[in-house]
Amino acid sequence: MSGDQVTHTTRPARLRGCGRRKSRARRGSALVLVLVAMIVLTFLSTGAIMGSMEELRVAHNQQQEQRALAVAEYGLNQQVANWTSIRNQMANGAIDSGKVVVADGDTASVSVMRLNSRSFLVVSVGRTKGGSSRLETQRQVSMLVSISTASLKSAATITSFGATSIKGSANITGVNTLPPGWSGCTSSNDTLAVSVNPASTLSVQKPASQAVNGSSNSDPNTGNLSTYNTFGTETWASLVAKANVTANGANPSPSGTSTTCTMTTTNWGESLRSGGYIAGCTNYYPIVYASGALSVNGGRGQGVLIVNGDLTINGNFAYDGLILVKGNFKANGTLNVFGAVMVQGTTDILGNANFSYSSCAVTNAFAGLSTPSRTKQRSWAQMY
Repeated sequence: MSGDQVTHTTRPARLRGCGRRKSRARRGSALVLVLVAMIVLTFLSTGAIMGSMEELRVAHNQQQEQRALAVAEYGLNQQVANWTSIRNQMANGAIDSGKVVVADGDTASVSVMRLNSRSFLVVSVGRTKGGSSRLETQRQVSMLVSISTASLKSAATITSFGATSIKGSANITGVNTLPPGWSGCTSSNDTLAVSVNPASTLSVQKPASQAVNGSSNSDPNTGNLSTYNTFGTETWASLVAKANVTANGANPSPSGTSTTCTMTTTNWGESLRSGGYIAGCTNYYPIVYASGALSVNGGRGQGVLIVNGDLTINGNFAYDGLILVKGNFKANGTLNVFGAVMVQGTTDILGNANFSYSSCAVTNAFAGLSTPSRTKQRSWAQMY
């Protein structure tokens, strides 16, 4: 061929068709791969989201459980810290229950059951709503507590360090007696009517009627001044420090209504339980303190009366509880005293004075001084 001529080679039609079909097959496989990859990624991302949501739910539930536990412990500790003397007067098996509102609708339901004379079981159930009633969570904790109470070394209606004289129409009994109208007290043993320091003189004009259950001047405790200054977990000084009423010489008289009690210097609580009594003051057992000599010419009260000097009582006077006298004690009038009297000086009782030993009156007088403490317990660990 000459230089200007070009030779064209024509491919058979069969071969040209086969080449185009192979090209179209390669383009379709790429689309399938992309779709498969998208499906796989969708499943992976969906699984990751669901796993994260599940972990979030678990974390939220754990948070709510810990919050409910914290609420339950708060309610328990709050009730123990704010212990009321009314619980110390409950009968065995009795339950005092209440609800403590913490925050954001979280609450703790606390119940206090008296097990025996010194032990209580405190149970607290904490509840949290978690923003929805369907997510409410609750946890329960409990604690055994015991109370420490004051006590008397020498158990007698009248305990005297100095010379003691009982005459006239006075009547003293060591038979354990419940104050009129009182209830809910456990039984207790009787005691002596009068117990006097062995080194002092004792004179009872009519022993059979004026010292029911006997009198004695052989108890060595009555000759020890610590008996008159130490009362179990309390001392003379600690009782004075806890006094919430200062005696001003005026005759005591309860003040309040059927549901309230007005705290005044002349309100020594309500010893009566019927006949025009102030019901709101029946659970009020104050510690009344006189810094010097005190003279009372009538009235009524209950609790602990502490006189840092001589005490003289005349007229119509009623008192339930414990009377502590640093100096001399003289009673002459129509007296009705249920509880116990301890005198560091001399004792002179005459007139129509009536003294009855009452463990109930003394226990209730000391009840306000009792404080709870956690008993020793074994440690614990949450297993699930």
